[in-house]
Amino acid sequence: MHLNPLHSTTSYWLDSAPFQNPPESPLPSKADVVIVGAGITGMSTAYWLQQIRPDLSVVVVDARGVSSGATGRNELVQAYGISSAEQVVEFDRRNIVALKEFLKQHGDNDKGWFDPELTWQKHGMIMAWATPEEVEEAREGAESLVRRFSGYRVLSADEIREITKLDGFYGGLQIKTAGAVWAAKIVFCLARAVQNHAVIATHTRVQHVKRVGDICQVHTSRGVIEAGRVAYCTNGWTRDLLKQFGDHLVPVRNQVLSFRANESTRKMDFLLSANKGYQYMSQRPNGDIIMGGMRNIVPNKQEYEDDDSTLNLTVSCALRRFMRDTIKVSDTVDREWSGVMGFSIRDGFPFVGELHHFGLDRQFIAAGFTGHGMPRTFLCGHAMAQLLADQPLDSWFPEQFLVQHPSRHYLQKGSKM
Repeated sequence: MHLNPLHSTTSYWLDSAPFQNPPESPLPSKADVVIVGAGITGMSTAYWLQQIRPDLSVVVVDARGVSSGATGRNELVQAYGISSAEQVVEFDRRNIVALKEFLKQHGDNDKGWFDPELTWQKHGMIMAWATPEEVEEAREGAESLVRRFSGYRVLSADEIREITKLDGFYGGLQIKTAGAVWAAKIVFCLARAVQNHAVIATHTRVQHVKRVGDICQVHTSRGVIEAGRVAYCTNGWTRDLLKQFGDHLVPVRNQVLSFRANESTRKMDFLLSANKGYQYMSQRPNGDIIMGGMRNIVPNKQEYEDDDSTLNLTVSCALRRFMRDTIKVSDTVDREWSGVMGFSIRDGFPFVGELHHFGLDRQFIAAGFTGHGMPRTFLCGHAMAQLLADQPLDSWFPEQFLVQHPSRHYLQKGSKM
């Protein structure tokens, strides 16, 4: 296992980005709240704490720079039932609305590092079925979503081909409202919004946390911070600090590449997720195409892989083959990189809440977004801020996300899967 390597592959999203340099100021010795992880969840938590309890002192620490990690499921109805599905779908909708409102207030519109370049797609998101077996597995759940929620549509193979101009798919599910966004820039907007209230300590690796009475001693590579409460927003690197989650929240490495569109490349007006999400593709406003996935073709699907400083050659070759055979373009790649996601193995839902049952009072978690963080992290950060401020959660927050939910009985001290 690699402990959150200090140097990663060079991401398309982070080249010359802000908030990446080591801090010049000394590390504070005390704070009301220490947030571990400067990704979208950690920064969302800091932002909402600023709104809810501006009197609290907050330090956000990260082993690298801000947003340096990796940043609609058909089976939702079958697995959790109609009422659960409705609550989760409604939460995702609320999250997107809240995030759009935040960006109106705190985002720029100049193509710079604080402009997330949100681009709504004419045909939304196409979740394409790549095999007859996937059709059998996914159709019932997709049709249930269409019956219960507006904004979904089941597509035939011909309709998929008409929209995407791509062959080889057997139908799919269309999410009519979807947009592409530069996710790291959302995190930079959050960081800019909180930088005068919270201390952002980049290049500060947390080594361990020790409870001493009512104080949590956060031991880092730059010293110790005494905190009243600690929030772990560590996603794929959670098990480095919380061994209790080692069997339940696992790192998963994913590879992504970018290539420049040529004259023969059709302008995409849709987002594509195919083969159960193992292939996905979108196009930037400047024409660059971002494509990732293919981890399903290697042993263990790159689960328990937390080293984003390397690439898997087999996956790299498969991505290029998809470019040639499916997209019908040359396999000339502009950039390729990897990122680490945090997967909640049992149910796919994030873990949110205080860690009482591990004997870790005053310590909280929001992690394990299973590659589905954009529709959930902003308001999960809001929930974390409420918990850290001793406020009740909103009634619309999905109880299935809570670490103490009855379905998560396996999360007991010392439990194994």
